Formats: sequence, C-alpha cells, structure tokens
Amino acid sequence: MNKLLLAIGVILFGLTSCQKSLKDIIKEAEEATFIIYTYDEFGSPAGSGSGFFISSDGTGITNYHVLDGTVKAIIKTTDEREYEIDSVIVSDKDWDIVKFSIKNNGDTFKPLKFSKKKIEKGDVVYNISSPLELERTVSNGIVSSLREDKQHGNIVQVTAPISPGSSGSPILDEKGDVFAVATFVKRGGQNLNFGVLIDKDKIDNLTKSDFTKKNNKFNAQSNFIILNIPADDGSDIILNAVEFGKSTTTLYLSYTHLNLIAGDNYYLWCELNKKENGFTIEDLNTKKEYYVTSSTLGVDKANATEINLATTVRFKVHFPIIKDNIKHISIYGCGKDDTRWQFKDINFEKFTAKVNVNSEDYNRDYALACLREGYLEDAQNLLLELIENNPNDAIALNTLGILSYIADNNNDAIYYFSEAIENNPNDELGYVNRFTVYKYQKNYSTALEDITKAISVNPNQPDNYSYRAFLYMDMENWKDAKVDWDKTIESEDFKKDGMAYYYRALCNGHLENWKDACKDIYTAFNLTNNKDLEKELQDLWKTCGCQ
Repeated sequence: MNKLLLAIGVILFGLTSCQKSLKDIIKEAEEATFIIYTYDEFGSPAGSGSGFFISSDGTGITNYHVLDGTVKAIIKTTDEREYEIDSVIVSDKDWDIVKFSIKNNGDTFKPLKFSKKKIEKGDVVYNISSPLELERTVSNGIVSSLREDKQHGNIVQVTAPISPGSSGSPILDEKGDVFAVATFVKRGGQNLNFGVLIDKDKIDNLTKSDFTKKNNKFNAQSNFIILNIPADDGSDIILNAVEFGKSTTTLYLSYTHLNLIAGDNYYLWCELNKKENGFTIEDLNTKKEYYVTSSTLGVDKANATEINLATTVRFKVHFPIIKDNIKHISIYGCGKDDTRWQFKDINFEKFTAKVNVNSEDYNRDYALACLREGYLEDAQNLLLELIENNPNDAIALNTLGILSYIADNNNDAIYYFSEAIENNPNDELGYVNRFTVYKYQKNYSTALEDITKAISVNPNQPDNYSYRAFLYMDMENWKDAKVDWDKTIESEDFKKDGMAYYYRALCNGHLENWKDACKDIYTAFNLTNNKDLEKELQDLWKTCGCQ
C-alpha cells in the first residue's frame, strides 16, 4: 500500500513538474508577439496594431484592418528587432485575418502553437498586445461566450481587455496556445471584447487574397522613401516622404496649425518661379539645384490654403524628374536664405538601408494625424502618454496647450506652454503661444516679455513684429508700435500688404506724423481691393488732413 501511494505521488509530482508556470507561458508567448507600425499613402503614421508569429521563418498573423489602406508596415519584436512586412500571403476581409511574410535575412523566430483544446465558457484566457503603444501588455480573463457574427463568423467574447493597438494580438488558452485573434470591442458596455476564432487547419486552408487586390499600393513603391522628419528649426512641419517618380519628384509634407497667435485660421501658400528663393532641393554631392514646379497649396497669399487651429493639413510639392541616383540632399522651403522650413543634410541611405522606428516620434506624428481627422481626444491621450516618457517634446506640449485653450482651460494652457518654454528655450512657438493667452487676459507686461523673447529667438520672422506692434497699440505705445510696423513692412511678406500700411498710418496719426501717415494711407489704398478697408482709409485720410 505504501509502495502504491509512493508510486502515485511520484507520478503526480512528475506531472506537476512538467506543467508550465504562468510566468513561463507569458515569457514564451511574448517572444512570439510583436507591434506593427503602419504608414499611409502619404508616408505618415496610420496607426499601430499587434501580431504574432506562426512559423520560425517569420510568417505572421494580424487583423486585416490593421494593414488595410496602408502602403508600408514595420514590425518590432520584443527584443527590439525590426522587420518590414514583405507581402500578404493570404487574407480574408470578412474574417479580418491576414497571413504575411517579412523581409528576413535568415533570422529565426519563436512561433505560437495553435490550441487543440475545445474552448468553452469559463476557460481562462490571456492576451499579449501593445495597446496605446504600451508594448508587451499582458491581460487575463475568461471566455464569456462563444458567438457567431454575421461578418466575422465564429467569434469569442472574453473579459481580457482589448484596447486600441491590441488588434491582431493572440488570445491564448491556459497553456499559452493561440485559439483566437483579438479583433474588436463593443462601445457603450463594460468589457465587451471579441476575437475571431482561429486554428491551424483554417489558416492552412485559407486561399483568399482580397487584401492584395484592394491594397495594390502596399509595398509597391520602391522609389517612395518614408522619412517623417521635422524641419531643422523644430517647427510644426513634417517631411513625410519623398517620391522619385517617372514624371516628377514629389515631397509629401504635413503642417499642423499650432500657432495660437495666428488665430483660428492659418494660411499656407507656395509661390512658383522664384528659383532659389522658393522651394528648392539641393543635391549635396553635385550641388545641383531643383526648383518647385507646382504644389497642392495655393500659389500666393491671396489664394492661400486655409488651416484651422489644432488641425493638420497635408500637401505635395512637385519638382522636375531627378534621374541621378541622388543620395544626399537638403530642402529649403522658403529659399536658401530663410531659416524656416529647412531640412538640411538628409542622407537617404539612413532611411533605406535599415528600418528604424522611433516609437516616440511615431506616436507624436500619429497624434498629429488624429488632429487631421478631427479626433482631438485620441490625439490628446497619445500626447499625454508621450510626455510622460519625454517631457521635453515641444510639439506635444504646445499641442496640449492649444487643446487646453480650445477647451477654455487657460490655466492648463499656460502650464503646457511654460513647460515647452522651460524645456525648449530656443523654440519660439512656446513663447508666442503663451503670449497669446497673456494678451487675452490683458496681462500686457508679461505678454510683452514673451513676444520680445520670441523675436530674439527668431528675428527673421516678420509676423512676430506685427504681433508685438498690435500689443503696443493696445498699450497705446504708438512710438514702439510704429517701429515694429517698420520692421514688418520691410519684409517680403508684408511689402504689399495694405493692412500693414493702414496700421502704421494709425500709429503715425497718433504721433502726429501727418505726412508719413498720409503716405501710408495712399500706399494702402493702392494695395487693397477690400471695400471695408477702403472706407476706413478714406475716413483716416480726412482725419489726418491729407491733401
């Protein structure tokens, strides 16, 4: 009897010792999962998802909707290795599944095993994913229900949380084997998370390829180089990509209106026929220059493209064909002598030889893309997450300040702008944004300090002189206002601006410089077609006693 008990004890001990611990299950499953970064037809971030390997050569699984509408996708494994998705092998949009290969130079990967267990209500489940860029997040729960969905077919409802960024991640049984792919949640309820059921036979027998038919631009452009780099002055313009086409060379750019001082609307235009004084690409090896031929922006100030506050606009700038194997360039958006919108010393080999995704940059750019779509809350959440890891990010801080201002929360707006200034003292954006809030609050002395600092940081920006001139006029300091209008009108941007001459005429009138006032009124009248302004100028002409 004792020998029998001893034998049973040895068997039970052996069975127990062979069972994997939860930590081991999670560790092994993590090695098979990855985050997916996707890019749209403009080269800008399109959102992230999750996925997992099903073979040692790097064949992977994710949701169809994670890759749908994108032109390129990069996976990052848990050990920080990065690979470009090469092609979608098979796909099923209704099932919301794609199987894909990666560009792999012989590396091997630890795949997940498919579950052989019949899944039932109450079974314990795990999920490993990257929601909201929180890589390798582990959640657990139970199977709430097994259902049938009109679109997806057989699905499983689980209590393990599924958040944005979790799409395409594996839902695992208690052994760590995959039986479903996290796919969607139902809003308006509590913890209603769903995945599509998956097994080896169903994947092996999948023959559809509807993804390739509907996404023919995916990995199709070898001459399309994704960059997503900000201008050298740290401004809110991003060079998303460069395309060396057969008929034209195209720059893909995004601009986000984060300049609170400019008001609810901002205007962009791209002048043509200015050669080196306009948009220019310079081949740094040959010193050859290429000049803009057209763009999707307005061509002058009168026909400028309008951008609303806290929104992003994307535009293209076209150049002649560049047939040479160009590798090293600089781009000058406003001419070589203007420091704005410059992207100097771009080495294409850095972007084509090795895939490299900076998650902080990606998250920021994706947040700006959310602004373009009007998803302010999503953008705000992404940016708050970003500054927790990088509190120095000027664009993120200024954007949060703008969003706070829009929500009529001036205290938070000043806080974020102040943080931007403290961490980036040589970036004028924080100064002009905080200046605007202080001016709105009629805190003129503090506002004056900010706009003066902005001018010292960037003395070549004529707009800032005009903003300080308006502040001086509010303070009835006509002398200093006139000096700033002088600086404003000296610039190319305002030489033919009738309003600028009108405001300087007002200052000259208050200073009793009647002759100069009349001269400005005359100039303004000849520069404008605005009937309201013409009426104001006629009245001012009489007030100043002009002949």
